[in-house]
Amino acid sequence: MSATSPHQPSVVIIGAGFGGLAAAIELERHGHTNYTVLERQTEVGGVWQANQYPGARCDVPSIIYQYSYDLRPDWSRRFGNQAEICDYLKQASERFGVRPRIRFNTSVQSAHFDEQKASWHLTLASGETIDADVMICATGQLSQPKIPDLPGRDTFAGAQFHSAEWDHSVDITAKRVAVVGSGASAVQIVPAIAQQTGHLTLVQRHPNWIVGKMDWAPSRLEKSLGRRFPIFLRGYHNVMWLYFESRYPLVLRKADPVRRVWERILKRQIAKALGDPHKTAACIPDYALGCNRILLSSEWYPTLAKPDVRVVNSGVASLDADGIVCSDGTRVDADVIVWCTGFTATEYIAPMEVVGRNGQNLRTAWADGPEAYLGLVTAGFPNMFMSYGPNTGSLTNTLIYMFEKQASWIRQVIEHLGTTGGWVDVREDVHREFNDEIQSRLQKTVFTAGCPGWYSTDSGKVTQVWTGSHVEYGRRTETLDPLIFERGGSKTPA
Repeated sequence: MSATSPHQPSVVIIGAGFGGLAAAIELERHGHTNYTVLERQTEVGGVWQANQYPGARCDVPSIIYQYSYDLRPDWSRRFGNQAEICDYLKQASERFGVRPRIRFNTSVQSAHFDEQKASWHLTLASGETIDADVMICATGQLSQPKIPDLPGRDTFAGAQFHSAEWDHSVDITAKRVAVVGSGASAVQIVPAIAQQTGHLTLVQRHPNWIVGKMDWAPSRLEKSLGRRFPIFLRGYHNVMWLYFESRYPLVLRKADPVRRVWERILKRQIAKALGDPHKTAACIPDYALGCNRILLSSEWYPTLAKPDVRVVNSGVASLDADGIVCSDGTRVDADVIVWCTGFTATEYIAPMEVVGRNGQNLRTAWADGPEAYLGLVTAGFPNMFMSYGPNTGSLTNTLIYMFEKQASWIRQVIEHLGTTGGWVDVREDVHREFNDEIQSRLQKTVFTAGCPGWYSTDSGKVTQVWTGSHVEYGRRTETLDPLIFERGGSKTPA
């Protein structure tokens, strides 16, 4: 793959989830057709294609969890399910003409930057190689399942699997099932399977703050209005987007008085729903509301209140043939173990090896935690861009907005490269100033209040979430400033 004209640098996009497709659609809509999308799975969807566990559903209203330029009016419920989301993305890839440029079942093993050629040299798992002027990494934060390496895990006699690798051949009917973890996946899985299992045990180190989910099936009138009057759909989208955007101040430390009142209300609601002092104590978080993802479910606490559901507030120490031994000594006998233990979220772009200028390895560059300017570019890795990169996670509004803004900014850089040729690399001083700013501002948010979970590295550095509002991110990515880059390679397009 090589550039076919001065205005068409060759582009390879790794990943066909929301972020990767947003980048491809952005290029297609602006007449840039010299790109290829590499997707390791058999279909588009990214994290939604991988996570096919019972109860999988979005926890952001579908009206804003879709591309703003491709609003769909006929979601079955306010919060779309996994199959609907995958179907939406498949249709979007067809509607915008990007599907013919997607290569499925294609996994990237490594990528090395050639300074003299000003291009990326990619090696695929098959051994095939691809050269491209520009590489866009849209591999996502939640693409590599993480199961703790515990003593005796390989001795367990029953079935065990990660929630993102659900084994549908395993029959859990009337079985003793242990679910380890209490994050977003567990909150959907436990209510979905509790009626089927013989006995269910939830093993959780850190319970999450969970609030009711206002979900409903849209009426025929609502769907009809959306289909017949696009302005109605646009207005609904904008109102919901602004409502979620208005929640941003709640992540700031100065909102602590409001947060404490909300916490007291939720604690009373939890105690009332569970009606059991032991379960209540096990389900009340010991950290500030909002410093971890606030989860949505109206079925979680009623499910945990059932007599055939047990809650263990502890980590896992080891396993044996019959089940789990918890850190507090509690034993959990099980026939099936479901690991809802998250992903290697701080290892962006893993397990691919990425080598930039002067032989610098991305893993080495990010040894103290991933960093990037606006979550888009990292110093030392020219012509490499990211979708959903470091510190661009969203907790108060929709990620899709971030993907669209990132795609637009990246497209502007590609157009700039089409004019100048060569490569661009974000200046080290720009990169450092931005990340120092982000870390300083994070100290004024609830995210640095001793939160458990995957937003921080082991050293406590917050690398996942965006510290500002979505409006601010949109403003900062609206127009490309070429002065942030140092340049190299040919000064004229080849």
